[in-house]
Amino acid sequence: MKQQLYSEDDTMRSSWLLIPILALPLVVAFITSTDWKSQSADASCENVRIFLEETDQIRVSKDSSTLILGGSVFSQWRLRSTKELAQNLLRVKASPLLTPTTIAKCFERTVAHYRPITLVLFLDDSAGLRHAEATFNALDEINALRAYWSVAPSFIVVPPAITPALKSQTKKLRDFESRLVAWTKTATGTSLLDINTLLANDRGEVNPLLFWPDGKTLGNEGCERLQNTLLGYAGVKSPTTGIPKDGVSS
Repeated sequence: MKQQLYSEDDTMRSSWLLIPILALPLVVAFITSTDWKSQSADASCENVRIFLEETDQIRVSKDSSTLILGGSVFSQWRLRSTKELAQNLLRVKASPLLTPTTIAKCFERTVAHYRPITLVLFLDDSAGLRHAEATFNALDEINALRAYWSVAPSFIVVPPAITPALKSQTKKLRDFESRLVAWTKTATGTSLLDINTLLANDRGEVNPLLFWPDGKTLGNEGCERLQNTLLGYAGVKSPTTGIPKDGVSS
């Protein structure tokens, strides 16, 4: 009996000794995960910096410039080269890297570096359909950083275009746009570019002919309407027309 008790006692001691050993991989995994997330955050801003430097034609544009940022959808639209449209007045940066969250996180390089008077931000449909709360959090942060860095006293937000490919999501995107309108009314110096009215037909609906042939990519006529509006923000009174080119970054 005594020998059996000693055996159970030894077993209990061994079990308690095993707990920290078994927990060790979890601690290591947590530390590794935390380090990876930190490195990932740093890497995302580094990737943005590399993209911007590769597409910069001049190091810093004039203080009177208009800076236009857009993500995955906007980067697929064939606007004319801004070098031909309004060099030094209109600077366009379009890349899947430029989500609202990343722009806020890397604000010093994505926005403050260029010292714009006007900032125009195009939102992807994913901002309204899957990441609405994160988008509004990022907009709040961008708004605060504008004041901190004393840049972009005018901030224009462009809601997702309700293209024919997104017709089934019309209500959700309209609700998101309504929230954006309400947000701009409370945020100083902000306004909305009503892209869905800009690209509408006589019935007040987005013209499907402007998104030919796939129902989501803006064609030549739509790009011309849009670029004329953007040129207006840059103070260009005589819009330029011509054949759009691939890519919009300058």
